[in-house]
Amino acid sequence: MVQTQLRDLAMDRALFGVDFKPKPADASGLDLVEFFFSANAGEMPRPLGKIASGGEISRVMLAIKTALAGRAGVPTLIFDEVDTGLGGRAAATVARKLEELALHYQILVISHLPQLASRATTHYRIEKIESGGRVATQVRLLSPDERVEEIARMLAGEHVTEGALANAREMLTGKFAGEELV
Repeated sequence: MVQTQLRDLAMDRALFGVDFKPKPADASGLDLVEFFFSANAGEMPRPLGKIASGGEISRVMLAIKTALAGRAGVPTLIFDEVDTGLGGRAAATVARKLEELALHYQILVISHLPQLASRATTHYRIEKIESGGRVATQVRLLSPDERVEEIARMLAGEHVTEGALANAREMLTGKFAGEELV
């Protein structure tokens, strides 16, 4: 089931496995569990934590959590870098997977991709601000108009154009690339 989810997340050649080894009983249980992973064709799966990038680990976690949706005992999932190395169709696919998970969990996603940010129910801007010689992190809920501007900035970079604003509005209404939000 995780393998199917990885394919849905634009990791068509990825392999995933789980290795269980018995160990003496302690507070963590009777088994040592290790995830094995290969992102590329022709490579044997190796320990996930030793070979996967941050983005690959986030997508594997997304695949596992999607496969287990509604069965895990945690109310909130946080994804950082789940969009690393993604664009276009793959980003839209990850966004849909996150929406699926949001039916079962509260999802927090730190993203730089408009495809993901535009699908969120609520959008916050996180900024580092220097004040009095110290750096602080500011988190601020965006208004609907600010959200359009932020998505447009994510699309266009420094110079937000009217075209980027129009594109952002389309993405936020769910009619981007002929796709309707559910």
